[in-house]
Amino acid sequence: MNRPKATLCIAERNANIRELLRREFAREGYGVVTAGSGAEVLMRLASPVGVDLLVLDDEIADPDGGSLVPLLTRLYPDLAVVLHVYAGADAAGLGHRQVEKGGDFERLKAAVGEVLGAQVQAK
Repeated sequence: MNRPKATLCIAERNANIRELLRREFAREGYGVVTAGSGAEVLMRLASPVGVDLLVLDDEIADPDGGSLVPLLTRLYPDLAVVLHVYAGADAAGLGHRQVEKGGDFERLKAAVGEVLGAQVQAK
């Protein structure tokens, strides 16, 4: 049996985009779990299924309505995160890779591959 390349958590507010990204990354050989809210992201990360990387819609809030990124950084400091952001969003300085939304999923796939590749080289 072939083991997936890595397991991703796709966190996206829009259910249609979330499903599209799930299919795209599964087609690339990744294991994929999904989340549509901050609470779901936290639940997926706490589950026994290990997540190697989080693709995060930067507009997903934590359960209290604030930014999810600082909470994730505190709870999961070693988790690789690729922020999926709208043009003009300023997520710089958050310590994570940032990819602009826009329908070109190849850029997002490339960023995920690069971040995971850097993790492997760092080990």
